[in-house]
Amino acid sequence: MIKRVYIEITNICNLSCAFCAKNTRAPRMMNLQEFEYVINQVAPLTKYIYLHVQGEPLMHPQIHEIMDIAAAHECHVQLVTNAAFLKDHMDLVNHPALRKISFSLQSVEYQKIDPETFMKPILDFIETASAVGHPFCELRFWRDDQMELPKTKQCLNILQHRYTFKDSGRIRNQKILPGVYVDYSNPFEWPAENTEENSLSGTCLGALEQIAVLSDGTVVPCCLDAEGKISLGNLFSQTLSEILSSERYTRMTEGFRNYRITEELCRHCTFRRRFSKQ
Repeated sequence: MIKRVYIEITNICNLSCAFCAKNTRAPRMMNLQEFEYVINQVAPLTKYIYLHVQGEPLMHPQIHEIMDIAAAHECHVQLVTNAAFLKDHMDLVNHPALRKISFSLQSVEYQKIDPETFMKPILDFIETASAVGHPFCELRFWRDDQMELPKTKQCLNILQHRYTFKDSGRIRNQKILPGVYVDYSNPFEWPAENTEENSLSGTCLGALEQIAVLSDGTVVPCCLDAEGKISLGNLFSQTLSEILSSERYTRMTEGFRNYRITEELCRHCTFRRRFSKQ
């Protein structure tokens, strides 16, 4: 059962962070008509959508209209942002569709900005969100093996001097305010067919519980398929029902249910170890 859908409203980003895969697809933004069509297709399956795969969602010039469309379909939106454009979108804290926003704090290493200036709009946003009880906020350090990077360390110091860190009850996660959390991710490699990892057995939540729609309409099984290697179909020329009934999708999901990997890219993915027995 599909529990969430990633919708890449743009694959364009203003940064080139080392912890993010670089896609070689043509730069593209979904227009409002395309986005509304996608929402019409996915809303019957799930109300939980994530506006990212690649790209910086706050770069989309119609991000507020996109959020309005999501709200009209009663969808709950999660955003992941490097916060470079946050100061221009502070009013998103009041948007009814925004359920959660995650800030990539280690992106500060790749921005021409000092940590205090970088953190100011983030702190203003999370404190407002906490006070009004909406949305959930996550301050994310994507690589826990790179916490000693100078700007990253300074961002963490700013948080530690301002807030009391408490155990949230979740692994690698701490609470600093009501509804506001600091998360430290395990390091992982984006899947690529030239990695040493190569297994025919295993399972994953991709395709089974999540799918992603790239900015050109290509449907892939998960948010780590940055290049669209596992194209299940294209939503701009097919219905989602047709795509989820396709031979490739059926073969892939049946494989995962039986602990068998059918796709070459998945055989080289280390992230799936989080869901596999081996």
